[in-house]
Amino acid sequence: MFVPWGFGSVPEESLARRYDGPMLPISRVRAMPWVIVFELAMTLRKHWRRLPDGDRKRLSELIRKSQGVPTKLSAGERLEVRRLVAKLEPATIARSVVPIGRKAAKGRRR
Repeated sequence: MFVPWGFGSVPEESLARRYDGPMLPISRVRAMPWVIVFELAMTLRKHWRRLPDGDRKRLSELIRKSQGVPTKLSAGERLEVRRLVAKLEPATIARSVVPIGRKAAKGRRR
C-alpha cells in the first residue's frame, strides 16, 4: 500500500509502530473503543426510529438514489430530503451525541 507523506511503500502495521505524528484515518478507526461506537449507533437508531415508517422508507430511497451526491436528485427530491432530515431534528441528535464524544475524548487524554 502506498502511503503519502513521503513514507513510500510501507506496510501499515510497521508504519503505525514507527510513525509518531498525527494518526492516519484508518488508525483512528482502529483506535476508537467499540463500546463508544455501539453507543453512538444506538443513539442514532433511537432518533431514526422516531420518524414515521413512510418517511424512513422515503428518505432511505432518496439517499440510495443520490449515492451521496445531492446533484443526482431533482430539485424537488432535494427539498424532500431536507424536509425529512429536518424531521430527524439534527440539533437534538447532536445534543444527545455530545456525551458520547466526551467519553471518547476522556479516553484519549494523557
